[in-house]
This record gives sequence, C-alpha cells and structure tokens, in this order.
Amino acid sequence: MTLSRLLLTRSALTLCSALTLCSALTLCGVAQASTPVQVSLPGVNLPASHQVEGARASLLYGRTGQVKGIDLPIFALSDVDQFSGLQLGIFLGAGRVRHQFGGVAINAINWHEGQDTGVNLGLVNLTNNVQGLNWGAVNIAKGNALANVGFVNYAERTTFQIGFINATKHLDGLQIGLANYAANGVFPILPLVNFQKSF
Repeated sequence: MTLSRLLLTRSALTLCSALTLCSALTLCGVAQASTPVQVSLPGVNLPASHQVEGARASLLYGRTGQVKGIDLPIFALSDVDQFSGLQLGIFLGAGRVRHQFGGVAINAINWHEGQDTGVNLGLVNLTNNVQGLNWGAVNIAKGNALANVGFVNYAERTTFQIGFINATKHLDGLQIGLANYAANGVFPILPLVNFQKSF
C-alpha cells in the first residue's frame, strides 16, 4: 500500500468517525445552540436544540424554546415559548405559544398566551393580547384583541368584532353581529351594530 493511499484511507476513516460521532451526539440529545431543521416527538427533539431557525415538524406533541421560520404541527400540538414566521397545522394540528408570537398561524387551534402580532386563522383561537387579526369559528382573547372575525367572539378589550355573537368588557370601536354586548356601551346589548368610541 502506497503512502498516498494509506493517507487517503485514514482521512476517509477519520471523516466517517467524525460523522458517526456527530450523528450519535445528536440522537443522544446533546443540546446544540441552534439548528436549521428539527423533528419533535413526545419528549424528544431531533436534534436536541431549543432554538430552531428554519423548519420544524411536530408529530403528536413537540416542545421547544424558540422557532424562527416555519413550524408544522402534523396531527400534533406544537408547544413553543417564542415563535416568529408561519405555523401551519396539518391534519388538525394545534399551536401553543407561551410568550411571544409574530407572524401567521393556521391551525385547528391557536393557543397563544402572551403577546401576538399578526394573524391567527383557526377553528378556535385562544389568545391574550393581539395586535392583528383573529379569524375563526370561536375567538376568545383574555386581553386586548385588535380585530376578531368569527361566529362567537369575546375579548376583554377590542376595537372591532364581526360575528353572530360578539362580547367585550371594553369596546373602543365597532361590533357587527346578531347579538352584541359591550359592558362599557351606552346600551350594553344591541342587535346588528354596536359602537363605542373613547375620545
């Protein structure tokens, strides 16, 4: 065996060993600073990073810290602390964001507990403070919701609601629906249109 062939063989073995070690560390759960791609299963993130900058898919249930990019809950609940980008639930996917959301969420259920900036499209939108739009069959905001469009809408404070039933404690804008309730209104309950503006 010539010297060049021996060096080439050793280089190939070293490269294979390094790739095997990296794969083993990833599968064993050694955390990485950030990853461009992640697959989440109940109790396991592959690779085991808490930050994703790229694409993430959750199957059944997935929990991670931060996602920037696209998140795909596939028949799953995707549970993240902070999210920015597009969250697209496939086969009744649901998205939970514990602290901060920015972007577009299209899921069967959007469950956002912190600050929202963007658009939530879902059968059910459970939010806190939304600077943007909730569009779904049922929209419930524990805090301020800029705009709600759906069959049933409730927000502690809102600027605009359109649906069959609209309710809020503090309206500073317009409600359009069969039944409209605004606790701070001159007439708290009105059919079709309710308007209250603070000057």
